Amino acid sequence: MRIFNLLPLIALSCAACSQGNEGAAASGPTEYATQTQAPTPDYKALMAEPRLGDGSWVRRDGSPPLPSNAMEIGQAWYDRLEARNALLGAGFGGKGPDGPVNMLDTGMTEAEFLAWVDDNDWTIPQHITFSFVPPMNLPAVSDAADGGIRIWPASTARTGAQNEALLSGRVELRDGCFYGSEGFGTPDKLAFFHGEIGLDIDDEGYYILRDRVSGHVRARLGEDMHWGGPPSAYIDPELEKEIQEQCGPGEILVVGSPESRERFYAQYPHTRDPNVLPSPPSE
Repeated sequence: MRIFNLLPLIALSCAACSQGNEGAAASGPTEYATQTQAPTPDYKALMAEPRLGDGSWVRRDGSPPLPSNAMEIGQAWYDRLEARNALLGAGFGGKGPDGPVNMLDTGMTEAEFLAWVDDNDWTIPQHITFSFVPPMNLPAVSDAADGGIRIWPASTARTGAQNEALLSGRVELRDGCFYGSEGFGTPDKLAFFHGEIGLDIDDEGYYILRDRVSGHVRARLGEDMHWGGPPSAYIDPELEKEIQEQCGPGEILVVGSPESRERFYAQYPHTRDPNVLPSPPSE
């Protein structure tokens, strides 16, 4: 089976300003926010907070026999999902690439998929295994954070399999725009996130990145970060045009699903200190 798989800095007032935190948004009459530095919160406590939902993918197993027109049916469903930007992966029967589609990973929840099928009066093929992404439980941008940004630069499609090399960099918010860099120099490219990443403001007034599926805090903007990569993401042409108009011109850097470096260390303390052995696997 084959598997395929982002001037003058006028800042938004916030709770952090009253604490005098350098790099966080400053008080005063404002339009858009700036946050280029942030202190590290207690990630151990944040990671212990309960998840929103179970975050599980759903699998709908196919069953034999293959219909005589399995090749035609599989290609039709492959093309439908690809046209919707909802094809995350595909598997093929047989020994080579010319076998019929027998598995499709979709960038939709099961409920979204069934509604889509019903709207188009299609019949789901029984011989193909379908998988569905977990629902997202948070909006892309919270009401609290919405007024401080010009545009939210995140994919409108769900995320499939990604490269997993551990990359380092930073993401900052400056005058309502998001800038990223690989390495720890001044972010100078237009940052772009995976669709599962959302923006919020925490209890101390800092802009944070949240996982929209689990609800967990992944980073405060301005922290040193890690992400898997090189990441990829679908960038809607109209959204790209709007990002460039609002915050560019400039090169777009896909940062995917960034995580604070300190959060990463809280999860894997042996990566900070090579003399600390990793915890044994849980049973």
